[in-house]
Amino acid sequence: MIIGFLGDEEIVLACYDDGDVVAYYTKDLAKRIFTRRGTSDVLHKSAPEQFFHENAGISAWGLSIHQKSRLIAVSSNHHEVVVFALALTQNPPSRRTNIAITPQPAIQTRTRNWRIVIRLPPAADNIPNICFIDDCHGNAQRVGAVDIKGNLWLADIWQGNTGPIQVRPLSGFLIRSEEFYPALSRGWGVFALDERDFLKVKTREELFGIPQSQIEIVPAGNGCSQLVNIRKALSEIPDNPHLAPFPTPAREPIILGPGAGMPLPWGPALFQTGFAMPDGTGLGSDGSDIGGDELEDTEESEGEGDSEGSEIDMEADLFLPAPDWSALNHPQQDGDQSAVPDNLYAWDARLKQEDFKGRQDGKEDMDQGAPGDTANPHNLDMTYFPHSNTVHPTPRSALKMIAFVRSGKSTERNRHPLTSPDHLEDLGKKLFLLRTYEKDIELRSFAPRTSENSPPEFGVVCPDALTFGRFRNVGLRGHFHATSRMNMIAMVPELSLMVIGSPIGRVVLITLTRKARTGEHDQGSWEHGFRVEWVLPTKSDEDKHRKVKNLRPLHGMALGPVQVGDDVGDKVGGGGPAMPRRYRLMLHYRNHDILSYELTREEQTGKLCIF
Repeated sequence: MIIGFLGDEEIVLACYDDGDVVAYYTKDLAKRIFTRRGTSDVLHKSAPEQFFHENAGISAWGLSIHQKSRLIAVSSNHHEVVVFALALTQNPPSRRTNIAITPQPAIQTRTRNWRIVIRLPPAADNIPNICFIDDCHGNAQRVGAVDIKGNLWLADIWQGNTGPIQVRPLSGFLIRSEEFYPALSRGWGVFALDERDFLKVKTREELFGIPQSQIEIVPAGNGCSQLVNIRKALSEIPDNPHLAPFPTPAREPIILGPGAGMPLPWGPALFQTGFAMPDGTGLGSDGSDIGGDELEDTEESEGEGDSEGSEIDMEADLFLPAPDWSALNHPQQDGDQSAVPDNLYAWDARLKQEDFKGRQDGKEDMDQGAPGDTANPHNLDMTYFPHSNTVHPTPRSALKMIAFVRSGKSTERNRHPLTSPDHLEDLGKKLFLLRTYEKDIELRSFAPRTSENSPPEFGVVCPDALTFGRFRNVGLRGHFHATSRMNMIAMVPELSLMVIGSPIGRVVLITLTRKARTGEHDQGSWEHGFRVEWVLPTKSDEDKHRKVKNLRPLHGMALGPVQVGDDVGDKVGGGGPAMPRRYRLMLHYRNHDILSYELTREEQTGKLCIF
């Protein structure tokens, strides 16, 4: 569940294991909370109204909201990202003679609600986290998706017949799983950053949080750029709750023979879901959960889908034939290939043009008055598949939608050649991507070189940023199974602060930094980085509020600005923001313990303060 702005409205967006994706306006939820106090039980039992309800067809994981472009994205175990682009009617485009080559930035309208199904290559796996990647105008151009193998995929939303950009995971000797050692650490989070998100600093020690003498240089290799390893900064964190440091793996990858990179099970009672399975199923496949574990391991294979199939699902599988989903790729006249739209906005303009032509000719819908999906497809919501550049009417009924997402179409993959990262130049700006693993953080930058001799910029990695240290505790294993995942990410742009949480029960606070003047090294430039500031709860807080026998996983975290003058029942935020800017961080645990912190930054020193 996430909160964000869709246009001018703040929304709550949630997804479920059955593929459902729902959204509510926060103003409606707030009104309901403040007006239902003291009312009857009947009113309390009525559900708030959703303004958005779709389904991804299988267990849904990652969510993202784009304010300006008004997009909702969800990732799933189909190894794909579905972007829901709502119809927009503002700023009508000027007439153009060649609709087929209409570029996306030139048109900010959509005449229909679009379901954009972004397929990834066969090498992709289940996708737990996604983000939008903007161009220099602030419009969403790509989606960033991290799969559990650690691969990062950057795929174009609007353009057809293109392959995604692949950013391979870090080398195995840097990141290995704590929970499933010696397996490689899995990918769990991705977040796109902009230049303005970084705090300007003067020295290298301010850039990375440790003296230059403690910085380890990791040379480029295995498809990865050169990196600055700042793991030693963890020992400088005040009141750090981590137990004895996790042993640093050897520089050379560990070779296990057949099945290398897969962990060894600890015994029949501790079978590790999604890893070394007897039938050879790959990473990310579903297995049996440990009894009583409330935190389900959601890593399902495509073939299994929802483990609790409903009657409606069975009906769809058994009784519905595959619907006729013929694409609206109109045959071009006289072999004119240029007349075929090659992107969603051109398709949208084509459909709008045909709507207008139909009205001009006095045509009526071919099946006017017919129920369901048999009406003229030009009047329906549409589905776009960028990998094949095809357009289909979106089913309206639940049964037909289920049949569609479970048909052969759902097994297609993007088999176009991978796109080079050099194509990120079309963003018109420098791109920064933060990728998280089970317990490790990585920052990468992508920018066009100004010349052939200009050195590439170093990436930054901090292995073992959030470790648990108690996965072999017999009393805790059932509760903390498969919780080593840094999958909660929140950003405070005003403070250049990121909060990254894990279900193990802790969050790490990092400050994004950039040097006022670029420093150079023999192998590249040092310009952007991050400092690891705090791990919360602190050791003192855990000793007081989280006794070992009562430890439970972190269900979620919330981060928002502190408001002043908020008397209960008054207008939310009516008093305005607190000054200097303070943010409240709330950590919600499975046993319903809630820990709250207030965060701010001293303007003069740049020091991060926690209350």
